[in-house]
Amino acid sequence: MVEVLDELKAKLVEIDGKMEELRREIVVLEAQKSAFETVIRVYDPGFELAAPPSKASRASSRETASSRVTELLKGRNNRHIVLDTLRRAEPPTTTAEIADKFANESDLGSEASRLESALTSRFSATLNGLVKQGLVRQAGTAHGRRHLWEISR
Repeated sequence: MVEVLDELKAKLVEIDGKMEELRREIVVLEAQKSAFETVIRVYDPGFELAAPPSKASRASSRETASSRVTELLKGRNNRHIVLDTLRRAEPPTTTAEIADKFANESDLGSEASRLESALTSRFSATLNGLVKQGLVRQAGTAHGRRHLWEISR
């Protein structure tokens, strides 16, 4: 029970760190956006920025990606996909790299980037189950926050 609680606390700290990093990135992007708008208005005084997509359309996009991933994985064993990818990987691998390899091997082409997040999420859940079964383990982190995974030996 203590291990689970420690993992939850560590995950909470990780999430807080990522949220703060994203807030800083948003500030930078807003400044860049403002600069672009200023320059565009110099050349096109009537320029009006299009309204950002609504939350409803973003949610439906996520649902569409998730349902597409479900369709892709239908009849396939997620555990087998993850374990096979980890067996073939020379160094420990991140969840995103597992998703990327799956997308490349499934020849998803331009659809791969749209499905990356949904695939990563699905394989992350699979990895958590494999950890509980003792089949895989975390082997450190990449870029300070992404877990590296390897087969338990």
